[in-house]
Amino acid sequence: MRNVSKTYQNGVNALYNINLTIEQGEFVYIIGPTGSGKSTLIKLLDGEEIPSKGLVEVVGINIGKLRHSKVPVYRRNIGVVFQDFKLLEKKTVFENVYFALEVINMPKLKARQRVREVLQLVGLSEKANSYPHELSGGQQQRTAIARAIANRPKLLICDEPTGNLDPQKSNDIIQLLEKINEEEKTTILMVTHDVNIVNQFRRRTIALQEGHIVADLSEGGYIRND
Repeated sequence: MRNVSKTYQNGVNALYNINLTIEQGEFVYIIGPTGSGKSTLIKLLDGEEIPSKGLVEVVGINIGKLRHSKVPVYRRNIGVVFQDFKLLEKKTVFENVYFALEVINMPKLKARQRVREVLQLVGLSEKANSYPHELSGGQQQRTAIARAIANRPKLLICDEPTGNLDPQKSNDIIQLLEKINEEEKTTILMVTHDVNIVNQFRRRTIALQEGHIVADLSEGGYIRND
């Protein structure tokens, strides 16, 4: 991001002059209070919004010049994990992950092999035939992560992925994301309110406040809880 500002049509200024470079393979936290611009930052990265000013470039693609019809193709480079899982309730764990590959027309045999691979990576091989309502919250989030990484995205955006989980399950999810970052070489950008996680699993941390970057802490920066 180079000199990026975002003003919505209703006049709300969400981001001011953001300069941010994230290298391939990094694991970065984005923190900040409600209304600090975190959601807008994500929307600019996944092509949901375009910047009012400045350059947003992801995997070599200029988001501001991305035609609307090309957004779905661009999004194949990106996986997104949400707080509320967004699983398809009438599909099994295997089918939920497979669906992500079906929509990009991956050959069936290759897709099924990749689903088995990612389910093993997230520790859910034994739950392949279970439905979402039969899973714990942590298992549902693991399924959502498996679906998001099935297509080997360059960038995985995690929007409050531990927001609905207890501390132990939250720690498990962070450890899984670290494993994906290491083994799949996926760049991970995690938006979180959980200061305990940020302090326990130290990584580069970008702090936003009222649309400005107020801190960019390298690994080991300690965040106060106030």
